[in-house]
Amino acid sequence: MAFSLASLFGLKAPDTTPKTLAILKHRCPQNHRCPAVAACPAGALSQKGQKAPTVDRSRCINRGKCTRYCFPKALVMEKV
Repeated sequence: MAFSLASLFGLKAPDTTPKTLAILKHRCPQNHRCPAVAACPAGALSQKGQKAPTVDRSRCINRGKCTRYCFPKALVMEKV
């Protein structure tokens, strides 16, 4: 009988599907400095002026921390 500790307490098992960062430019207001740029632990996000941020795929570790700092939800983790 296989079960996980999470299921024992009625919690969902963590999703282990590989994900990658996507920037939804139509959701970004592009009227402020993006707080997610400073929150990225790998320094993979950059921003020119107040435009939508861009991601350097070679530096991105796909952790998703930046998505928690994007209030309009323009930064999302999508399944690969």
